[in-house]
Amino acid sequence: MPGTEIIDMHFHLCRDTQQEKVVFPKKGWPDDWFYGSPDTVIPFMDAHGISYIATMNVMVTNAMIEARVRRAREQGATEEAIAQARIDLKEDMKQRVRQMNDWTLEAQKKEPRIIVYAAIDPVLFGDETMDELERCIAMGAQGIKIHPSNYRHYPDYPTMMQVYERLQSAGLGALTDTSSRQSPDGNAYGVPLGWRPVLQAFPHLKLIQAHLAGDMWDDQIDLAREFPDNLWFDIAGGWVDDHHPPSGHAGMLASQAVRVLRKIGIERVMHGSDGPPLDPMSAAEQIMRMDFTDAEKEQLLSGNAKQFFGLK
Repeated sequence: MPGTEIIDMHFHLCRDTQQEKVVFPKKGWPDDWFYGSPDTVIPFMDAHGISYIATMNVMVTNAMIEARVRRAREQGATEEAIAQARIDLKEDMKQRVRQMNDWTLEAQKKEPRIIVYAAIDPVLFGDETMDELERCIAMGAQGIKIHPSNYRHYPDYPTMMQVYERLQSAGLGALTDTSSRQSPDGNAYGVPLGWRPVLQAFPHLKLIQAHLAGDMWDDQIDLAREFPDNLWFDIAGGWVDDHHPPSGHAGMLASQAVRVLRKIGIERVMHGSDGPPLDPMSAAEQIMRMDFTDAEKEQLLSGNAKQFFGLK
């Protein structure tokens, strides 16, 4: 889209191309087509008019631990050995999350067009959660990424309430996944309305609910009306149309987008792609085809994110 500035405020950066090929495989792609690592993303951004990306990294710690435990049990490990393995794996996962936060924050230090929201897993880290938060803030984190369904905690989990208080006092943001998807234990932890107690308790928290066009967008309209000052949204996942079938993060028909976003307030919605698993340009192209005014398109694609993140 020549001449159109884009800020992608919901991206998942990989350490390098080899990791990207494992985490977000694309059958038949040669290595030089992958664009989701610090070394490859800037040329991709330049080619597509993307001035900034915000990386919202997450690690599926519970699933990774359970997969290893399952393999150990299949190989005949005793219950005592499995109990010890869970303790060891938990410590290993903590270190892997720390390392992920480290390299993303190093990427931001080297390239200011990369904005980092650090991963915070309060169930895994427990009493060490605030230590990891403070460490990431000291390294330059501009906010945190929350994924309740992966980490298996409700929005008002007690440790997280301490996290929100710190973010609010520091003026830092938080982005949370939102969907009705159930975790393996049968609970849907991150549904939009579950954030009401947090929004009530922290009126100055800069909370972004991701995936506005997902499967619970009607509840997000209600929340937007109730919390006009501390709730924003991104549209990572895009809308459903003839070329984009429904998915976990896309449930709203494209034909409803203009009406719904104006009802919420255009100024509270930001473009995000959920790339590289999803095409980074797909949702932006959908916006450009819709009956928004030129001024509204500019707000959605870059203007609102500039204001939110304090960018020039």
